[in-house]
Amino acid sequence: MKYVTEGYEPADVLRFFEDISRIPRGSGNERAVAEYIYNWGKELGLDAYKDEYNNVVLKKKGSAGCEDLPPIMLQGHTDIVCVKLPESDHNFETDPLPLYIEDGKLRSRGTTLGADNGNAVAYMMGVLSRNDLVHPPLECVFTSGEEIGLLGAEDLSKDAFTAKRMINMDAGGMDQSVTTVSCAGGLELVMTQKAVWQKAEGNFISLFIHGLKGGHSAGAIDQGRGNAAKLMARIINHVSLSTKTVVASFNGGDKMNAIISDTKAVISVRDADTAMKEIEKTVADIKEELRVTDEGFVCEFGPCDAPEKMLDDVQSKRLVQFVLTVPATVRDMSFEIKGHVLNSNNLGAVQVQDDEIKVWTLARSGDDSRQDAMGEEIMALADVFGYDVKIGANFKGWKYNPNSKMRELHKKLMKEKFGVDLKVEATHGGLECGVFYGKEPEMDIITFGPKGDGAHTPEEFVLLDSFKEMFEYLCCFLEELTKE
Repeated sequence: MKYVTEGYEPADVLRFFEDISRIPRGSGNERAVAEYIYNWGKELGLDAYKDEYNNVVLKKKGSAGCEDLPPIMLQGHTDIVCVKLPESDHNFETDPLPLYIEDGKLRSRGTTLGADNGNAVAYMMGVLSRNDLVHPPLECVFTSGEEIGLLGAEDLSKDAFTAKRMINMDAGGMDQSVTTVSCAGGLELVMTQKAVWQKAEGNFISLFIHGLKGGHSAGAIDQGRGNAAKLMARIINHVSLSTKTVVASFNGGDKMNAIISDTKAVISVRDADTAMKEIEKTVADIKEELRVTDEGFVCEFGPCDAPEKMLDDVQSKRLVQFVLTVPATVRDMSFEIKGHVLNSNNLGAVQVQDDEIKVWTLARSGDDSRQDAMGEEIMALADVFGYDVKIGANFKGWKYNPNSKMRELHKKLMKEKFGVDLKVEATHGGLECGVFYGKEPEMDIITFGPKGDGAHTPEEFVLLDSFKEMFEYLCCFLEELTKE
């Protein structure tokens, strides 16, 4: 079998990368790659475990003299994001990835490469297959469904591993000296109440807010961007202070973790002229407020035909007030990591449907107790306004550890091997690190990986020089752990 990476080092590890690239492994389709890794591990004589969720754990004894040392977990995910160029005829369900090398970069022609997180899979297979390395006992954890909600890590039994030290290799970017030190958990709340309707009457006005940037709540919640549903509630509430106002429809957003960028509503008003003037004034105020952070804000409004029904007067008022008061912003900044958002809540959807009204939020925090507290506050608010609450996703965060021994070793070795200072960053997004920290609160975690870019796009690549360099660094790190 001819390998694209022939002539590059580490040859064995790159072959593993190519081998898994021949196996379709889009999120939700990891069974074949999980069976491949599991059977491969069994053939090597490793302690192999595979669960119904297509997670695989392969364990290897420590090298000679290191058998009784504390184990170290190496971890990464097997699934990839399947994106291709419009002109590509690649079938992610059946076809191997069409790998090629250009200017020292490993790529896939017209598709995502899957270095996110094939790098980690290949690295773990490389370490497990070599018998000349010095290392403590290894617990290599290959998880599924990371790209669609950390599903495999969430479902993996705590009994599948014993390690309290972990190297997560779902990392990268163009600076290999960066390590992540914290991530947020998430608490999804779906709040509903039965819709109560009445016959539509009055003068009707349609409103359409659009042009906002929106964005992922993990990375954009602190950017001062407008939330279209919150702004719609503000406009409607302001109108209601001058003339009777009832909501006939109100719909915006469909994802818990996305800032709402557009919302449509229809309202009934007693005095149309007064309402139009108040809308115009509030829209002008909002536009001025957002001129720096969300300059694309637009609100189109005007008279419209009467719908068949509108909400009950009381329910309409309570809906607007609830949306107006639900937090949709940063709650706290970290005092340990400068510039890092510690806690936030996002309003992800407001939907008035025939049978129910739905309000959907996601609280994030790097501190589980703070996350729980935010959730309790929002649930209390929902109760005041008569909403039933269902808890959806509830994943743990990874709290910053100022006394991490793993990070101190990482810092020392980065300086010795590459002559660079370790850079630390925290993310307000969710990571598998947080899930494992939730399962084992004593887990000491670091992250690293080779240089690459373009994850989740057809432009994805990994630098082959860095791939070699960081695998050698992994081997060195494991040996250093045996000297402690």
